[in-house]
Amino acid sequence: MDGLAGEDGGLSRRGLLGLGVAGVVAAALPGCGGDEPDRGPRRTTGPPDVLALAIDAYVFGYPMIMLDMIRAASGPTNTIDHSGLSDPLDRGVARLSRDMVYSQAWLNLGDEPLVLQIPGMEPDRYWLFQVLDGWGNTVHDLSSKDPRTSADGEGPPYTYVITGPEWSGTVPPRTTRLDMPAATSTIVGRIQINGPEDAPRVNGIQQQIKLIPLSAWQRGEFDRTVSRVHPIDRGPEPPVKRIAALDGRTYLDRLCRLMMTTPPVPADAALMRELAAIGVRPGGTVDGQPTEVLDEAVRQAHRRIADWRDPTARHANGWEIPIHSGAFGTDYLRRAAAALRSPGLAPTRDVLYATLWSAPATDEQGRPLRYRLRFARDQWPPVSAFASLTAYDPQGFLVLNPDAIYSVGHAPPPVAAPDGSIDIAVQYEDPRPRVPTGNWLPIPPTGDFSLTLRLYAPKEAAIDGTWQPPPLTRAG
Repeated sequence: MDGLAGEDGGLSRRGLLGLGVAGVVAAALPGCGGDEPDRGPRRTTGPPDVLALAIDAYVFGYPMIMLDMIRAASGPTNTIDHSGLSDPLDRGVARLSRDMVYSQAWLNLGDEPLVLQIPGMEPDRYWLFQVLDGWGNTVHDLSSKDPRTSADGEGPPYTYVITGPEWSGTVPPRTTRLDMPAATSTIVGRIQINGPEDAPRVNGIQQQIKLIPLSAWQRGEFDRTVSRVHPIDRGPEPPVKRIAALDGRTYLDRLCRLMMTTPPVPADAALMRELAAIGVRPGGTVDGQPTEVLDEAVRQAHRRIADWRDPTARHANGWEIPIHSGAFGTDYLRRAAAALRSPGLAPTRDVLYATLWSAPATDEQGRPLRYRLRFARDQWPPVSAFASLTAYDPQGFLVLNPDAIYSVGHAPPPVAAPDGSIDIAVQYEDPRPRVPTGNWLPIPPTGDFSLTLRLYAPKEAAIDGTWQPPPLTRAG
């Protein structure tokens, strides 16, 4: 989910898909905290508790550091980068999806607004575009099921004007205004892809996406979009490792610099008053604080983020199903954990993730196990778009197999039995022709594996828990 810039200064493969591609990792790893987390007692008199405050500052700033780390390795601002279809050789991002291809743009709205235009697509092709603030919150989510256009907006194509906080003009007719709280923002787009043979069509759609300065749009300069197509990262090091390598002073001073362009919001005022005691504020510095204390804060804070467990996630039949609105409020630990595992996580109303975290591929004697996932009649995941099931190896990567089958449920669709039920064979050995290709999901020959069920545009029954995924059972 990261990347170093290539030798030409452009986006590397690792930089392209820093956001969105591993959405299930954050969603399905559980967390602790509520809307107003208890950060523990703080002194109101006497010297500040430097260690405790530095830990709080690290957690608070983690999503901003993560986004900035990815941005620094990506292409120029106000341009778009597109991905191709993922495969098991893509090792820079865990838990990739084979259902969607991605687009990403880093925005600087300081000079003027930007016009985003999403082209028309087939009615059954799902798409989702999020606009994130600098803290990892989804401020706007636009989709084929709910493009969120204004009364004057038209579409397709759907045309949006993304504005910064200092702009006070009027948007052109037949466009929808999207206000952002700061000049620095990010677009994360997803477009449904129906297997490798669909790639040329989807790439053509990607090339029709426009991102143009408002002044150029108003002059009729509609060919000003700068975009590139890159493969997904095949490098070994995600940005989380580079962030973990930062010492405490470097990390916190970087946060202070970033807050000058993307300041904390009013809801953060209470915490910011406390952090100012050690120099953490927009334009500040922690130069006066002990190095060893700041470095210890990094170690403790990073462990706290990595160990986060979500008490609000639902558990059903061995699956874990988090519910995420897209905005974190003052739940800084939840926000940091989401940034660690999946910056750009889609809100549940757009994509619901259910994950079964660990199952053995073999028995105690090393013999391959066969599993079944049986969806009773009318119990296939309730969606307005589509659903898919993906298997991952112990490292969270797609399972390499000679048949190049990495997910089921989508392309090709599974075949129902005469009674209307759908059985998915989850096993290493090829069960065909007894089992249709669309009903077989290969798993690794050894070790453990995990499954992620993705529901695109989930219906209310999936969101509220009325519908539940079935258990994974061993076949006889």
